[in-house]
Amino acid sequence: MTVSIHEHIRFSLYQVSEFNYVTHRISQEAQSFYSFSFISEGAVRIEADGKTYFANSGDVMVHRANIPFSVIAEKPGTHMFINLDFHVMDQVDFFQLYLLPRVITLHKPVQYLQTFKLLKSVWNCTEDGLRDVKSTMLVFQLLYEMIESVGIRQALQAGQEPAVPDRLAQVIPYIEKNLKDRITREQLAKIANLNPVYFSRLFQKQYGITPMNMVHKLQMKRALQMLENPEYTVEFIALECGFYDAPYFNRIFQRTHMMTPGMYRKKMEASKNGYFD
Repeated sequence: MTVSIHEHIRFSLYQVSEFNYVTHRISQEAQSFYSFSFISEGAVRIEADGKTYFANSGDVMVHRANIPFSVIAEKPGTHMFINLDFHVMDQVDFFQLYLLPRVITLHKPVQYLQTFKLLKSVWNCTEDGLRDVKSTMLVFQLLYEMIESVGIRQALQAGQEPAVPDRLAQVIPYIEKNLKDRITREQLAKIANLNPVYFSRLFQKQYGITPMNMVHKLQMKRALQMLENPEYTVEFIALECGFYDAPYFNRIFQRTHMMTPGMYRKKMEASKNGYFD
């Protein structure tokens, strides 16, 4: 009997990077992929799921797909992170089957660090014909070390973070897929199968902002991404991101970012030209 791994696993690695900072702050960021950020130096506070977590050197922060989170670091530090998607049986999210806690204290942080450095070296060697295969194997090694560390910690002490089903998990993906349409609180509450008033209260408790403020945040995030493409007109971006028309989009954008969409686009173009020259 022959088994093809492609029939069972769909794996995408988007980024392998190292980030140094003096201070660091991310506010209510929502990503479409999973991010695993190893703290080689420093200490941070994480706010997600309506809770506060703390992570220190030797820990891995787990940022789940489509779930907003905040990260605050008041002192210098270094994070080493990978961004990826991992599905099994063609479409099942691996990390929904095997839930990992928000913060993983590694059993062997030095070994993890060595594996990450090797992965980063392989990832940056784009001329290597086996780069993708090597990168995948090394990422799986990192995932194994994280899962093993969680298992060891469970065996050593009680009181592991509970795996609580997230009734709101489908709301943010729905918003992102339907930004160009008029989205109401009632629509979002129906997706979560909740009363609109209770839905709003639960949503704000978990994400720190109201459902409609989240819609606005994701509209602006999409607009910023689209403005980086000079082929898109401001009128087209306004409609694609759910604004009534270009003048309304201009007013909201300027109120949020203290500049017009055109000014932002020129600023981005100047920044890119300055970087690559």
